Amino acid sequence: MKKKWSILISVFIVITMVTIIIIINREIKKETGGIDGYESAMIQDMPKDQVERLPEDWQVAENAENPGLNPGDLAPDFELTTLDGKNVKLSDYRGKTVLLNFWASWCPPCRSEMPHMEAYYKEYSESENVEILAVNMTKTEKNKEQSAKDFVEEYQLTFPILLDKKSDVMKMYQVKVYPTTYIINEEGVITDKAMFPLDDKLLKELLDNSKKN
Repeated sequence: MKKKWSILISVFIVITMVTIIIIINREIKKETGGIDGYESAMIQDMPKDQVERLPEDWQVAENAENPGLNPGDLAPDFELTTLDGKNVKLSDYRGKTVLLNFWASWCPPCRSEMPHMEAYYKEYSESENVEILAVNMTKTEKNKEQSAKDFVEEYQLTFPILLDKKSDVMKMYQVKVYPTTYIINEEGVITDKAMFPLDDKLLKELLDNSKKN
């Protein structure tokens, strides 16, 4: 009798786990507009055509032991052109807390976090002295700059969109997982990094934490 109950409980657990996985996948597709094929944010799970557009030396990034830069390091300076044609440097924003985000339009996790970033930017950017710099990985985009423009219009983004057309900054910051976000304090020092999509709670937590470092 005990063996029978043990088997029934095991079957119930398996069914429950499968149901949870199905529900999670449905929610991911709902948040990302139903895009299939890249939901883990890991290179090895990307569609083949997306991987082929990455620099060759990053196509085995899953073997990297320590992707990204470390908290406590001075964030490397760089200069890029924004979507509206302005040249900006990271150092131009010294004195502000900076959320440096690397994204692409084909990346569902990037899509899921963008509404949260826009909501934070509208409500807190001025009062908290925070700037969001969203670096589009333009070299990986199918339609290059146009893909970024369409994405920005779709999500009505108002923070600066920087175009990394040659993947120089992406490589400088050793971005291996998408999206990747660095939090940089007012002195230009990295206080946190996130290699997963952010929501309202995580955004505020990371940015508040940067003021303590």
